[in-house]
Amino acid sequence: MKFLTFLFPLLLTGCGSSPEVTKDVQGNDIPESFKDVGGTASSTDIALFLGGRPVRHGAQLSKLQQTFEYHAFSNDMLRRWNLRTTRRIAAQNEWQAANIAPLTGSAHTIVYPFGGPDLLYVMSLFPKSSRYVLLGLEPAGAYPDLEHASPGSVVGSLDRHAKSMETELMYGYFITKDMKADLTNGALQGVTPILLSSLGLMNATVNNIQSTSAGGNSAVEIDFTLPQGGRKSVIYVSGDLSNSGFRGSYQSWLSSAGSGSIAYFKAASYLTQDSGFSGIRNWVLGNCHAVVQDDSGIPYSAYDKQKWNIHLFGSYYGPIELFANHGQSDLRAAYAAAGPVPGLTFGSGYQMIPSQANLMVATRK
Repeated sequence: MKFLTFLFPLLLTGCGSSPEVTKDVQGNDIPESFKDVGGTASSTDIALFLGGRPVRHGAQLSKLQQTFEYHAFSNDMLRRWNLRTTRRIAAQNEWQAANIAPLTGSAHTIVYPFGGPDLLYVMSLFPKSSRYVLLGLEPAGAYPDLEHASPGSVVGSLDRHAKSMETELMYGYFITKDMKADLTNGALQGVTPILLSSLGLMNATVNNIQSTSAGGNSAVEIDFTLPQGGRKSVIYVSGDLSNSGFRGSYQSWLSSAGSGSIAYFKAASYLTQDSGFSGIRNWVLGNCHAVVQDDSGIPYSAYDKQKWNIHLFGSYYGPIELFANHGQSDLRAAYAAAGPVPGLTFGSGYQMIPSQANLMVATRK
């Protein structure tokens, strides 16, 4: 007996093969209805499925979307998307237009060390960039061909996938230790399904997706188009950014891919303050024309004030308790000397209360 006979189908009606997202009076997505469709699922359909949205093609996926398990998954994903994510993205997008863009200009490429698969929020702070280079330790994984996977394996992976997305949707970053278990089992392995899920939530069209190599490190590159237009690409590289890993071909690859870019650090575990990560720190300071970061990024003392203009935003109260030994007295003094500085309208990194969050924009002189 096939797996689907054990599931509890929740049949919902709908019409149209290319559903459009509709909003309620508060601007929230109204849940879309799921229906049987035919044809072969495309990369865009996989992304929509992982984002909790109706697929446009793919017989097996459309049937799975009518099960109780998938309906619960979809409700959970879209609830978090509406509750926190879309609001924070809108706030960040508006704030960056007034505060970041005038200082840094529009850069083609954003390099995001220690960001993992955090595509949603790097795009909201740099919406006019067309290429995002995400660097992390999590495995890139393979393209999830869910249309031809075991239905039981697909449904069984949904809970783990939702868990891997939970912190990102609610707080804007990933927790590496939690992701290790979530990304290594079932039909959804590695970072690739997370990137596709993010694109599905944004209703993006996936034009191309391919596994590749970045200086000898496994990587996945996705070319996509947003609903409002604008073709973009993201490449996620699974590689060690400590001094023992970030050298040779890896460093050469990043120099060719990201020289002249803007670097972004958020919830970066204060790693660039460690001497064991001096390589990536020095690369950013030597190759990027601007850096946007919270206090978990490059230490304030590492910026040569003869070479960099520093712009402070928000408030600096020091690290959260987990990273209490990474306080920066010189950064605290800089905030005190600057007097009132422009505030933040959103939480960032480990500080999710806007009044307690901080950002720094460094631009090369």
